[in-house]
Amino acid sequence: MPQSQIVYCSKEGMVGKKQLLQLAIVSLILTFLFAQFSFAGVNAAPHLNTGAGARSLGMAGAFTAVANDATSTVWNPAGLSVAKDLTFTLATERLDFDRKHNFMAAVKKLGEKSALGFSVVSFGVDGIEERLTKDDISAKSIFNYSMHAFALSYGRSLGSINLGTSLRILTDQFGVGTDEKVNGFGGVSIGLLGHLYSNTVSYGVVLKNLFGSINESSLPAVLDLGVAFSLLQRNMVTFAVDLEREFVDIEESTTSARIGIEYLIGNTFSIRGGTKATSDRLSLYGGFGVNVAGLQVDYAIKLADSAVHKLNDSGNIHLVSLSYSY
Repeated sequence: MPQSQIVYCSKEGMVGKKQLLQLAIVSLILTFLFAQFSFAGVNAAPHLNTGAGARSLGMAGAFTAVANDATSTVWNPAGLSVAKDLTFTLATERLDFDRKHNFMAAVKKLGEKSALGFSVVSFGVDGIEERLTKDDISAKSIFNYSMHAFALSYGRSLGSINLGTSLRILTDQFGVGTDEKVNGFGGVSIGLLGHLYSNTVSYGVVLKNLFGSINESSLPAVLDLGVAFSLLQRNMVTFAVDLEREFVDIEESTTSARIGIEYLIGNTFSIRGGTKATSDRLSLYGGFGVNVAGLQVDYAIKLADSAVHKLNDSGNIHLVSLSYSY
């Protein structure tokens, strides 16, 4: 009788191959969706895609495969299921031309495998005085503009694979003298976050703004792909790379690349840096964070862009976040 052959395969190898197969299947599904439907739109609300949180922006926004805190509601809702039991984040950012960008989010675990998140993003500028000539002493009227995005997010863990989704409602308020308000649907975001090789490698895929529209203008869909590597002992260094495609329309769709790094010192102090590149500009980011007993303060700076077109250039931008988790 022929002797039976027994083939041994390590458990880690089987898990890794299974996860890679799952990632390939998800990627094929996403590709099919984009082939079947047109998600292109006008750039009606570009500030919706600026990101949130000083930790993530200190890494240039390379956070799709890193998301594990309350900012997951913006970057990748699948990361909610790996956040801590209860997490709060407040962030404020001061942009050029006196524009303000604020963010607030809360995440609560629902058992061991799922979590619910809620976030509010506000963007606006107020107190712009209208003058008919440069010699006018008093303003003729005051112009105000504000945008709010309210998002409800849910994430669930399926072992080494995490899935998540977000629904977003928009309000635009603007006017001279009197305010006019427009409501819209911010779209659906669908995210995936997976881990390989004992969590030393993670990958993320997110589709954002699906079916979103405001003021009779469709929001452009956004596709984010990311991979992150945890290096050295105790994951002291995180290196992440993101690719983003924004489907504005056939002629104006843009692709950007983001690279970020975070170095953790003794679970208390962290240093971050990164760069974001598009076809016409290069942006540099940096920052640091301090964590004491679950209370974390983060700071990030975006240095002035190196832009092909001078009109695209802007000054330094500062961002501060306060987070608490346990």
